[in-house]
Amino acid sequence: MVTLRGRGLLTLRIASGASALSLLVWTFHGVDFGRVKESVAGVGLLGLLLIAAPQLLSLCLECVGWSRVFRSLGQTVSVRPLLRVRLMTEAVAQTLPLGVIWAESLKPLLLGRHANVTTSRAVAAIVARKYLLISSQAVYVALLSVCGFATLRRLSQALTGHAGVAWGAFAVSATLCLLAFGVCGAFTRGRVAERVYLALRGLRNVRLQQELNRGQASFANTDSLTESYFAGGFVRTTLAPGVFFLCGWLCEALESFLILRLLGVELGFFAIASIEVLLSFLKNVLFVLPAGIGVQDVGYVSCLTALGVPDALTVGAAFSALKRGKELFWAVCGYLLLAAEARPALATPSLTAPQLSADAA
Repeated sequence: MVTLRGRGLLTLRIASGASALSLLVWTFHGVDFGRVKESVAGVGLLGLLLIAAPQLLSLCLECVGWSRVFRSLGQTVSVRPLLRVRLMTEAVAQTLPLGVIWAESLKPLLLGRHANVTTSRAVAAIVARKYLLISSQAVYVALLSVCGFATLRRLSQALTGHAGVAWGAFAVSATLCLLAFGVCGAFTRGRVAERVYLALRGLRNVRLQQELNRGQASFANTDSLTESYFAGGFVRTTLAPGVFFLCGWLCEALESFLILRLLGVELGFFAIASIEVLLSFLKNVLFVLPAGIGVQDVGYVSCLTALGVPDALTVGAAFSALKRGKELFWAVCGYLLLAAEARPALATPSLTAPQLSADAA
């Protein structure tokens, strides 16, 4: 059974990776790569640094909000270890098929190692972070949909033939709100960890059952922590940390705006942000594709073409190259940190002079 499950997962990874690459090749099969290279080279070193900055700023802002979550859960955790964990898990999420799932599974282990957080508190903090991501994205989508509604109507008319499709962005925001309320309600009264524990109890695996016996108290503690967090009031659970998550989402739109400005595209911030709203949602829904490869690329080419940007295919290819290059840079940083995690101790404590004298005696 394990072998079949492993093969199925491997097949899914290969299929999702192949789909992403196929969509990428199909999108840019007719592009003039010489002109793309010139566009990218014209950005310069300072431009590349500017492009890399928003993602780091976004992660830092998110970690500030996440540290407030830990404070509400009864433990003070500084931003630095949280940023380290986020860099490592973001590398996995951005580069592997189903990377989001693998990244989430790594977080409790890494939080325990770098922030001295127990498993139950780490899981509760991860649940709270997911809730804040969903709720802040709902506000982000609604805010940018209002500010960029004219662009959304124009894109809707050009891409689908119906301007009314632009209202779908508000439906997305409403759906995210409902999902956030659902998460809050489930973890306030639903005893979710206990339900997971009982479900795992039904599996016939001796080793798993032994682990469950040892970890029963951890499941109960997770429920207590999540219930206490979500019962803490709107200001403490949502507003105070959520504003940092919202600013992190805005950094994502700022990044795309900077890239296109450096490529000479004279679109306003809210016009570009409205594109980002559409594509960021699709990228999160299609999480089986690493970093939304293919979806984001074809989406930007289509939207830039619809908005009348000259030579949209070349601009879209240069945009994708810079965007992917930035993601690769931060992924390498994350994997270097992960490699340091796996590095064995290179030296053992040496004997001091007094110890040597005592041994000699």
